[in-house]
Amino acid sequence: MEAQASFDECPVHDVGVESCPIYQALGEEFREYAERNPHLLVYLHEWHRKTGSLPKMKVELSREDGYSRTYDILYPVGDPIFIHVYKMPGNVRGTYHPVEPTVPEEHKPILEEVERLVAMMVDEALTFESDEERAQILEKLFDSVVGVSSETRALKGKVAVGKDLYYALKYEFMKDKVYLGPLEPMIRDPYIEDISCSGIGPIFVEHKVFKSLASTVVFQTYEELDAFILKLCERVGRPVSPKRPIVDATLPDGSRLNVVYGRDLSRRGSNFTIRKFSKVPLSVTQLIKFGTFDERIAAYLWMALLEDMSVFVCGETASGKTTTMNAISVFIRPTAKVISIEDTAEVVLPHPNWVSEVTRKSEEEKASITLFDLLKAALRQRPNYIIVGEIRDREGNVAFQAMQTGHPVIATFHAASVDRLIQRLTGDPINVPLPYIDNLNIVVFQSAVMNPVTRRRDRRVTSVTEIIGYDPSTRSCNYIDLFYWEPSKDRHVFRGVGNSYLLEEKVAPRRGLEEREFVKIYRELEVRTQIIRRLVENKVYNYYDVWKVISSIYNMPPEDALRVVDRVCRSL
Repeated sequence: MEAQASFDECPVHDVGVESCPIYQALGEEFREYAERNPHLLVYLHEWHRKTGSLPKMKVELSREDGYSRTYDILYPVGDPIFIHVYKMPGNVRGTYHPVEPTVPEEHKPILEEVERLVAMMVDEALTFESDEERAQILEKLFDSVVGVSSETRALKGKVAVGKDLYYALKYEFMKDKVYLGPLEPMIRDPYIEDISCSGIGPIFVEHKVFKSLASTVVFQTYEELDAFILKLCERVGRPVSPKRPIVDATLPDGSRLNVVYGRDLSRRGSNFTIRKFSKVPLSVTQLIKFGTFDERIAAYLWMALLEDMSVFVCGETASGKTTTMNAISVFIRPTAKVISIEDTAEVVLPHPNWVSEVTRKSEEEKASITLFDLLKAALRQRPNYIIVGEIRDREGNVAFQAMQTGHPVIATFHAASVDRLIQRLTGDPINVPLPYIDNLNIVVFQSAVMNPVTRRRDRRVTSVTEIIGYDPSTRSCNYIDLFYWEPSKDRHVFRGVGNSYLLEEKVAPRRGLEEREFVKIYRELEVRTQIIRRLVENKVYNYYDVWKVISSIYNMPPEDALRVVDRVCRSL
């Protein structure tokens, strides 16, 4: 791995933090960071020496930060880690550089001695109830063998080092023994979506703001890469070997890990991909702010989910399907019992009566629990809504049986159009009979598209399609794209009053409205659109804050909810 600048190369250690010119150039908030993390000043000094400038310091990033052809930004992800992203003129891809305490090469033997001393103190019978307890015990053991002194010296059974070296040793020790080693900064970074290693060479990240970046974390040799992967897989309890070279696992934070081990299968060496898990999902209002869809689409889905409609979110890989599904799930009525079933836990719901179930893989086939098994079991638990992380196999057939028996389903699915959706659903291995397709009410198609304004790839809902019904005379399903994305103007278009089959034929009758009163259902759509717009205007972006507002006005007539929504937002 690339090493940071050593402590002695920055004059801050001679003149003190407050007298350092770099420190004086920082804003007040980053001065506090520098006081707690002197290695930050060391790094900034080195960067200024190389480039003649300092990065732009930002506590929070905005999407606009990534629109520039060049950038040079540093942001914190939790002490003692900072992330420096930069892209210079002529570079095709930007660089992702973790700034963290690092033990200089000349002091590496001290770290090895610390590890040896700690190992001697570990009792083989020692067990940990949780990762947190493991971290606390190892931290106590580290402090028992390492002390702070004005000079570095070895004592009997203990090491005394300077303050800066103490913190660097402790960070490196804990990072390797408790956390995920060189991946820890990327795991902590809330802006990272995917982490991928394609073999020896740099690790690449997919950033929410700056898109694809090459990190400065590099595996130089096959041996180094294989050793790291073996340790990573052991850490998550799914050991990898030449006989079992492919592993799917879940990291402690819920992120998904896929590993292909060895050069027999991967010519550039072992590779792995981590799909990050967000503890707080993106909200409907954030997706509206990003332009993924607009307020009217959100209001329409709100009305549909209140009336127990079944919805599929479809698109290609990494198009944001699960993100959208998570976001719109706040519209399920707050009193509902919801069961989510997934291969890897990615769905996060705020509903109190939410059952989260995941599949189990085992070497013994009889011990494995599949989505098919979980979905069948869910039908016996009397859910009001079933959420399936992704339909790929015969569980799709059971999902349609669930819809037909009155259990609405929300799921993600790989398909780019209604025709492809029907082809996959009716073909092997899902085998849904064509006449059953109209049990599915709404299909949201989403894709990563070229934004005509920013000239960047952004996620957009390209259409919201209503499945009208099966026509036996033509043996086909009728449908209508109620909303569609207009690429030239980057906006979503509603086909207008009188064009929604579901609002008129499904929702309106449940509200007791006759045909001559259908205009009222479109009026409600507009009122709910205004409510969503008020949330955006009040900057209610947190997922759980959106839930609080939606659930607090759940029983109110839409007109009354519109009158109080601003007050509810201010009370958060």
